[in-house]
Amino acid sequence: MRDMRTLETFYWVATLGGFRAAAQHLNTTQPAISARIAQLEEELGVRLFDRQTKRITLTNRGAVLLSYSEKIFQIRTEMLQAVSDNGALLRGTFRLGVSETLVHTWLSPLLERIRALYPQISLDISVDTTVEIHKQLLSLDLDLGLVAAPLDHPDARSLKLCAYPFRLLVSPAFRAALPANATDRMLLTRYPIITYPKSALSTKNLIAVSQERLGLANLRIWGISPITTIIDMARTGLGIAALSPVSIPKILAAGELETLPSRLPLEDLSFYSTYLPGPNAFLKEAIRDLALEAAEAFSATTARTTGHPD
Repeated sequence: MRDMRTLETFYWVATLGGFRAAAQHLNTTQPAISARIAQLEEELGVRLFDRQTKRITLTNRGAVLLSYSEKIFQIRTEMLQAVSDNGALLRGTFRLGVSETLVHTWLSPLLERIRALYPQISLDISVDTTVEIHKQLLSLDLDLGLVAAPLDHPDARSLKLCAYPFRLLVSPAFRAALPANATDRMLLTRYPIITYPKSALSTKNLIAVSQERLGLANLRIWGISPITTIIDMARTGLGIAALSPVSIPKILAAGELETLPSRLPLEDLSFYSTYLPGPNAFLKEAIRDLALEAAEAFSATTARTTGHPD
């Protein structure tokens, strides 16, 4: 084959299951993709795809080439990393999906490390719910997700990065106006819960534990994004915020919000790196490792500041 571009084209057609999808992903035309594949098949003297079905599938020879192409891409990235000055030769765009809680904790230190080690890499960052980031990972619109749950896919590679407490928070004035004998049932029945969108795993867990422990089948959830809007609404006394305190240290230190005592066993927010293998798997692994370092450094700083890891 003449160049790596042709092999990369083959990889994306095989992975995405079609010429049109590969053309969109590579920002080119479908005829250009078809021409590259035809050229590759002519050079190798074999058919790589079975075109008899609506979604093209790999032939046996095509499956063998896909396996080797993944190895070649991995070796190429490792080579560039090994011979360059701290990854200076690596170029292109890396697409990162991030849960919003991490934006308010250790995303900035992570980005600083990426910029220092990979100065030629451009970053395309998507801040969204875990569910939406999972969809983008599966459609190969993102390279790596830093999210609240591992990707459910047989080829996914996931690593737990950290876990943070999930609490109910209110303004001091809101809490002062509550009856002294206020119970969880009364609070969650009387006031809206201002939190992440209903598709968020933390919100689903809150709904589940409220139903299991208190028999509340219909919590009044106000699902909102971004976190700053949740904070503003809670500060004005519109309801009870439900989020991780680690994402709002300045708000808590200023006394604008405070933890509302609750006997509900609210599940901690755990965060994972998760991705699918591909041409830039080595870079995905490298940035995953940097994310783990950033998470560990943040946890250590939080522990020194508060006296405990929460």
